[in-house]
Amino acid sequence: MAHFGKNMKYRSLFISDIHIGTKRSQVDKLLDFIRDKDFDYIFLVGDIIDGWELQRKWHWNKKANTFIQKMLKRARSGTQIHYITGNHDEFMEEFWGNNFGGIEVMKESTHVTKDMKTYSVIHGHQFDGVLLLKAKWLQKIGSFLYNLLLDFNYGWNFIRRKLGLPYWSVSRWARNRTKEAVKYVARYEDALIDHARREKVDGVICGHIHKAEIRNVDGVRYVNTGDWVESLTCVIEDNDGKLELIDLTSEESLVVQKDDYESK
Repeated sequence: MAHFGKNMKYRSLFISDIHIGTKRSQVDKLLDFIRDKDFDYIFLVGDIIDGWELQRKWHWNKKANTFIQKMLKRARSGTQIHYITGNHDEFMEEFWGNNFGGIEVMKESTHVTKDMKTYSVIHGHQFDGVLLLKAKWLQKIGSFLYNLLLDFNYGWNFIRRKLGLPYWSVSRWARNRTKEAVKYVARYEDALIDHARREKVDGVICGHIHKAEIRNVDGVRYVNTGDWVESLTCVIEDNDGKLELIDLTSEESLVVQKDDYESK
């Protein structure tokens, strides 16, 4: 397994969909991952705090407090932190343009990598066909069903661990095998790529659908950071400006995809 050394310095970190406030949020593992790493920029790419779930049932632990405190401490130390709002933390939208202890809250950000590639950084729910229906009840039903699937997934993998078997994601399997789910993901990715073209940028960095990926589509870089509910993925920009997709569940290597963006 590839390891990141202690006290390593990277240029940027992109993380999304931590869903703090839900019982399946794995913010503790994210804290372990970033503990000995420094970044010039940190982009919190939406659904960091799950306001929907907190309205339904309060679930907030010490690790959640620690994460907020760590972000504020890093901002005070000079790290530029951008909080891009998602649909689950839409309560933050009224604070767009404000600065909280060095953390900038915004709808969308633009990032230029060290190798001068320009990216639009946005959560991505604005391009979700279901959300565009403006039916909040439908959105919350989908969220509720997803949480039920996660509960099943937790029990399923508890049994697998007892049998000495590796982690296996039921939701990831369903997303990759169900025809309608595959179509949904494809439509979402196409919409984000079109957004990048309209903005005349080299690529887009997003979250929302909990499916981490880096790929090049006709000269546009599509980057999805995944989530910290089950995927345990994020994207790092190294000191040369290259992007790497990090997967803590990978048995072979933490770095599962590297940016192969060819210079124009």
